[in-house]
Amino acid sequence: MKKLLLLLLCSCSFLQAQYLIEDNDITENIKETGRQIISYDMNNPMEFYRLKCDNATYAQFPGGENAFKKVLSEHMKSYLDSGVYSVNGTFEIILFVTKDGRLQRIQLKPEVPNSNFLYRDLELSVRSVKSNWTPAECNGIPVDSKIRQKINFRTDGFDF
Repeated sequence: MKKLLLLLLCSCSFLQAQYLIEDNDITENIKETGRQIISYDMNNPMEFYRLKCDNATYAQFPGGENAFKKVLSEHMKSYLDSGVYSVNGTFEIILFVTKDGRLQRIQLKPEVPNSNFLYRDLELSVRSVKSNWTPAECNGIPVDSKIRQKINFRTDGFDF
């Protein structure tokens, strides 16, 4: 009788532990119930900041403006994180191209509250474009220049 009671006690404690483990496994398997997608268009032409000289040649990306937009769009698909932020509206990326043809930095306008994650992801997207630009020239001398590209963002959310 004592053996039977001891066996019953052990099996009950084992069942209780087994139940707790299963309960923990269930709470760790959280399913995703919704998703956001960030879409954007760069249909606006690039705008070059005016150079103050008589014979100005503006910076050019190898393959032209459409090639830059295509490469940038591919990189933005990889770097923009729809799970972190929601972005709607028209933004401007200002590209600073050095007289060596390297992309020095970018600026995002307008500056909105909590846009630092969007700025970081856009900067990573632009920096991942490895091709050098043909620098702008004033009277045949390479100079630093700025280029503005407008991007219209839209975040769409949907449930599964």
